Amino acid sequence: MSGAIDVLHVDDDPSVLDLTEAYLERELDSVAVTSVTDPEAALARLEEVDFDCVVSDYDMPAMDGLEFFDVLRERNRKIPFVLYTGKGSEEIASQALNAGVTGYFQKGGPEQLRRLANRVDQAIEEHRTKEIAARYSTVIEALGYPVYVVDETGEFRFVNEPFAELTGYDREEIIGQTPGFIKDDAAVQEAEDRLGTILSDDGPDVQHFGVDIVPKEGEPIPCRDHMAALPYEGDSFDGSVGILRTVADERERREELETKTRALDEAPVGITITDPEQADNPMVYVNDRFVEMTGYGREESIGVNCRFLQGPDTEEASVRALREAVDAEEPTSVELLNYRKDGTEFWNRVSIAPICDADGTVTHWVGFQEDITAFKDREAALERQNDRLDSFASIVSHDLRNPLNVAQGRVELAREASDDTESLDAALDALDRMESIVERTLTLAREGETVGDPEPVDLAGVVADSWSTVDTGSADLSVETDREVLADPDRLRNLFENLMRNAVDHVGPDVSIRVGDLSDGFFVEDDGPGIDPAVADSLFEPGESGAAGNTGFGLAIVKEIATAHGWTVEATTGDDGGARFEVRGIETRTPAAC
Repeated sequence: MSGAIDVLHVDDDPSVLDLTEAYLERELDSVAVTSVTDPEAALARLEEVDFDCVVSDYDMPAMDGLEFFDVLRERNRKIPFVLYTGKGSEEIASQALNAGVTGYFQKGGPEQLRRLANRVDQAIEEHRTKEIAARYSTVIEALGYPVYVVDETGEFRFVNEPFAELTGYDREEIIGQTPGFIKDDAAVQEAEDRLGTILSDDGPDVQHFGVDIVPKEGEPIPCRDHMAALPYEGDSFDGSVGILRTVADERERREELETKTRALDEAPVGITITDPEQADNPMVYVNDRFVEMTGYGREESIGVNCRFLQGPDTEEASVRALREAVDAEEPTSVELLNYRKDGTEFWNRVSIAPICDADGTVTHWVGFQEDITAFKDREAALERQNDRLDSFASIVSHDLRNPLNVAQGRVELAREASDDTESLDAALDALDRMESIVERTLTLAREGETVGDPEPVDLAGVVADSWSTVDTGSADLSVETDREVLADPDRLRNLFENLMRNAVDHVGPDVSIRVGDLSDGFFVEDDGPGIDPAVADSLFEPGESGAAGNTGFGLAIVKEIATAHGWTVEATTGDDGGARFEVRGIETRTPAAC
């Protein structure tokens, strides 16, 4: 056995002590024998020195060998104990073995002393092996990994409790089985091939490979096997040992990462990731859409700052906003005029955001690039269209209204001087209708403008104001709301005026109108016959009307006002079968109580 060993020999006969020490030193390598004639003195020495083995006589004056052994065990000293006595009998041998001593020998000549030395050597090696195994077992159990030992015949000789829990079998069910008990044929073959490389002269000491463990119940469990051969000398292969580690979570994380990576690669917008810890915050990732959008390949983009997309007409204000956001470690979004590799311009909506670690430190920046060239073109076209609309409104206001007013005045004078007023009355009615069309056209143009700064408005108050300005005859109004809404009060009043006027025009002067709350808006409902199916699909189109003599601009103006606020308006059927107009998407609130 390798390593020095310390033996404590207790015997009341000094001559026996001397002879035994001589034989132990001759038979064993690196042995140190401490000889003591009194068990009490031996117990004291055991408190001072860690001995590897105790050899004790049986028949001693102070206490016999078995009493000495009992005291050792009471003090939790579990070192090997060999009883070596001249007073041999079957009774003493039986008592000794039942008490748990490591060995029992009768005193004798040289052959018996050699046997004693061999037993001491063997007992110490077994004890040390058990201690090492216990320490390793403690470590293995603390780690919680499933561990197995397969002997040279290919059968399980040991599995720990985590291994049993992993498979769903009891340890007793696994011991004696072959690995095919918990693996398929392919996995068994791979393990044998891996073991073959370990046993080869130039192979690795340990093999790491994936394996699916088939449990008693449920789906196969993906694991990683760390396998090695048990220590052996020459050709006496003793088996293999392995530690399993479940990788289901790791596989899920890997698959999730692969999914996210594919999502980034295939996203319909350009995506970049930059590394601020490197000089000039270069890009370390670009996706396919970025390559397609800019014309620059990955090898041309990775490692450089994304400012290489800028050009002579890129606005400095937008670039400065990006720099300030990065310095402040805050997200932002800007619109930039960028340049492709071939020099062509494109409008790029760039949104950036910091990526932080668990400590809140910014480790990377993610950027999203969206080609909005088509949107900017449509925006410019819309601006041109609005300009034309403004010009049209000016023409209507000035070039049509002035001659219209002149015509109304001349007809009125002619009517006063003529006896035939019927024809002139019809002419005045036509001119009045033309003036109404002009006014509604101007209103429609104006109401299409977006509401920029809404304010809290008392909905019931606006409804009441609108009711007072409309010629409602004997119509009846019921208001069932106490909300405030964020709106332009003048344009909201115009919306209600048109809805109320529409109800009176279509139902009659005795119509009943109800205004009430919706979860995200309000409704205006009448008790008339409802909406004519013939005009239902085009109800909000300018010029459409279900009433004779109506301009058909009222509901178009309602829609324009709603759209300008970011709301929606829909025509439907009321509780009593009448027309119901629902305005939704409104930011509403109930006034706080005083």
